[in-house]
Amino acid sequence: AVVSTQSGHYGREGCSVYQLNKKVAGLVMVVENRNPHRYFHISCDNHNTSNVVSTRGQITTADWIPPLSRMIIMILTQLDETCGFKIQSSYKFSLLQEGPGEEAPHAPPVQGFLHRVYPL
Repeated sequence: AVVSTQSGHYGREGCSVYQLNKKVAGLVMVVENRNPHRYFHISCDNHNTSNVVSTRGQITTADWIPPLSRMIIMILTQLDETCGFKIQSSYKFSLLQEGPGEEAPHAPPVQGFLHRVYPL
């Protein structure tokens, strides 16, 4: 899998995590699973952030990305422009043969079009 600290990415086994955090007041994170046979599971923890708000309503997320799909995991934006902000993220990810099964595929649940899973 891939994690980048700026525009761009690193890759492994057909999965990438793209982060855009240069020249923006926040962070945009996209996950792409180009693996045709495995599910990509990613958990993001942004607990050490300050003065940001998440489009998912929480700063900690967990998502299952099906084979040959992509998803905007989260967008964090600066809350108060008059103050600085800090984003500190940690990730856990794995490629799995099986999908989420009985488990919900997204936590928090995905609502609307911005964060839904799209085919490649």
